[in-house]
Amino acid sequence: MELILTFEGRIPAQRSDLGVIWTMRRSFSTQLQKVWGKEPFGILKKWEDSEFAAGAPKFTRSNGDQTFVPIYGRDVGVGVDLDITLLTGMPQQKAILSAGDLDNRIKRVVDALRVPKGHGEMAKDLPSGGRWYCLLEDDNAVLSISTRLGAYLGSDDPSVSFAIVKVKPIAMTVNIGNLAMLF
Repeated sequence: MELILTFEGRIPAQRSDLGVIWTMRRSFSTQLQKVWGKEPFGILKKWEDSEFAAGAPKFTRSNGDQTFVPIYGRDVGVGVDLDITLLTGMPQQKAILSAGDLDNRIKRVVDALRVPKGHGEMAKDLPSGGRWYCLLEDDNAVLSISTRLGAYLGSDDPSVSFAIVKVKPIAMTVNIGNLAMLF
């Protein structure tokens, strides 16, 4: 099942801007929460509700008192093809020049789609016992990626971007549990 996620706001080229990455992560989590437990992702909820009994893959991750729920990854056996369109800058400018460091900005989008790696990537102001829905277990779940760049006409502020992330599942391992997630 193809998913389409969106984000409007600042997308930094620098990894040091952790707050902006968490703003993106919050937006993506809210969108992914809407599909959690619904087909074809119902199997993930069933596995979690069973406390990962009978060999169900334990795909959730904890970092401190935060729980991260990735939808795709090696544990589930499904990776993704990402098609990212980044609209940014002003139309009178050359989009590629006004976008800044494009490859690092795309990397920041991918960072916001995955479970944070360790305490160094955790935001300081998280509510206790938070639950975060993530697209990816980690970067290894991205099996292919394509990107496009264009002018964003939705804002007069050149620092505001609009990202459209099309997600297509790709089998890493096929089993009866994850089969529905592939189509």
